[in-house]
Amino acid sequence: MELNLVGTVKGEEVRLELVEGVLVVGRGADTGLRLAEASVSRRHAEVRRIGDNVTVQDLDSRNGTRVNGQPVTEPTLVQPGDRLDFAGLIFRLEGPATVGATSLNESGTLVPREEISWEEVRSRRADKRDRQSHLFQVMAEAGDLLTTRRAPEELYEPILDLVQTALDPERIFILLVEDDSDEPVVKATRLLGARKEGSLALSRTMVQRVLTQKTSFLTTDPLNDPMLDGAMSMVSQSIRTAVASPLFDNEEVIGLLYADDSRAGKRISRDELQAFTLLANGIAVAITHARYHAMEEEKARQDAELATAGSILDHILPSDLPTVEGYDLQAHLEPCLELGGDLYDARMMDDGRLAFLLGDVVGKGLGAALLVSQILSLSRFMLGEQWEPAPLIERLNREIFLSTDHVRFATAFMGYLEPDTGRVTCVNAGHNQPVLVRADGTVQQCATGGLPVGVIAESEYPTASVNLEPGDTLALFSDGIPETANDQDDEYGEERFGALVA
Repeated sequence: MELNLVGTVKGEEVRLELVEGVLVVGRGADTGLRLAEASVSRRHAEVRRIGDNVTVQDLDSRNGTRVNGQPVTEPTLVQPGDRLDFAGLIFRLEGPATVGATSLNESGTLVPREEISWEEVRSRRADKRDRQSHLFQVMAEAGDLLTTRRAPEELYEPILDLVQTALDPERIFILLVEDDSDEPVVKATRLLGARKEGSLALSRTMVQRVLTQKTSFLTTDPLNDPMLDGAMSMVSQSIRTAVASPLFDNEEVIGLLYADDSRAGKRISRDELQAFTLLANGIAVAITHARYHAMEEEKARQDAELATAGSILDHILPSDLPTVEGYDLQAHLEPCLELGGDLYDARMMDDGRLAFLLGDVVGKGLGAALLVSQILSLSRFMLGEQWEPAPLIERLNREIFLSTDHVRFATAFMGYLEPDTGRVTCVNAGHNQPVLVRADGTVQQCATGGLPVGVIAESEYPTASVNLEPGDTLALFSDGIPETANDQDDEYGEERFGALVA
């Protein structure tokens, strides 16, 4: 009579024919059935066949051996259809059905099994083929998830539908790992049948085992499963069978798919376990694609907002500089990103003076652009009221401090030029000192300074002055020029910039 030990190890079916003699089961390389799992002892158990009789004996293993859920403490007779549990790895003894063979009833007691006819065998095989065809249909439907662009949250209900169709369990859970949480987060659930109003509790041991070992896990006896250590959360809910499979994004586990059932006689077959694992793989790909699509859409939205803000900022900055007789005014702004924090302004006052402003908001992007807009609006209002440089910067500092979160601030250099005399009156709020190049090539700096605007609520800003003579150049700049570095991280520096201007 042909007898086989059949089980699933790491998602692969293992089928080993039992021949006359002794088969040692264990983790060691010298065993006949090698199970490379940490829970399995090196020499875990032995299966002995003499004629048509098969016995199993535990070899003082660390996690024990069970037959049909009962611990093996002495050589135990095994019949075709019985389940052998080697530290959580389940095998079944398969052989032809015979008169007088035994099986387990619902209470776990060995009872006679009736002989089955070839017609019934063919019927059962047909049922199996129908079941496999059904699972293939489910997998085909799962493929639709990969070809339809959806938001991640729009995938959950179709996923629950697929698992319900494939396994018909009482409870289904989708859990995803999130960056801000140490535990996977339940994203969707479905409770069916008698457990429609039941508990949402899950076995933390089973969940962590799937996440850490990155393998699918099936239990049909939670109470006696050594890998679950009693699993009281499952036993208290009378769960008879449960299955979980990791969701992979390449080699990273992004979550898991879980299903369980408390109904008597409900079991998950090897085909269903394999289908569940494949389904989880497809679901993981669909979720990953959906996340990427969501990121692309969010980036497109942000890019559109940045483009709009950039266009607004371009219109806020002066397109043309005032014409001042006897002076040549030039300005150039080159942002490193779509939206930078640099700003400048120049306009003629009613009394004939030229007001000018150069600033640099800390940071880049939309937040910096909003602060640029605020600074320009406030300064232009005060210039319209003929404010002098020091009071203007002091008021600007106070308003920026009160209207921001104190994380963003700005440096600024502001002054007035009297065209008739060449006198420049200026205030520096933490900005780079302008470079003054005299007609004879001498390089000077306008030595004045104070805190950047927006750092503290009240700050004083001293006023300085300098006289421009014919042929002199006053160059205002932001830190982007001296801090520009080459491939060797050598910064350009203010000294080189001064030499360039000279």
